[in-house]
Amino acid sequence: MKATLIHNPGDVRLEDVPDPQLHADTDGLVRVVASCICGSDLWPYRGANTFDEPWRIGHEFVGVVELIGDAVQTVGVGDFVIAPFVWSDGTCPMCQRGVQTSCDNGGGWGGEDADGNPVDAGQGEWVRVPMADGTLVATPSDPTRR
Repeated sequence: MKATLIHNPGDVRLEDVPDPQLHADTDGLVRVVASCICGSDLWPYRGANTFDEPWRIGHEFVGVVELIGDAVQTVGVGDFVIAPFVWSDGTCPMCQRGVQTSCDNGGGWGGEDADGNPVDAGQGEWVRVPMADGTLVATPSDPTRR
């Protein structure tokens, strides 16, 4: 699949990367329909944040759920979903207080989960979403179908 990687300040490239896979029964796979460029993506682009190697960028995406793990209950295949700034479990004390960005078990897009499995970023064709039940929000209808 294609996804964006930032190599250096001002150097973002569309590249071939491995297709995502489910790694846990709580994962979902989302086909990205649209993704935002967040201000936090601009910090490394401008050179304000340093990094040693290319990494995947993008978050705050919307798309269609194409595959779910056996334990996922709140979204289903075919649902149009919104994915926020981070992935989170939705159950820890911080999530229960509405501070998913400080989830005890979650993380950021484009990195790894607690088991060292890759987590895709939102500026790609597909995203593996850890903790899909706590992260993804299904819309009442698919805005791409009228």
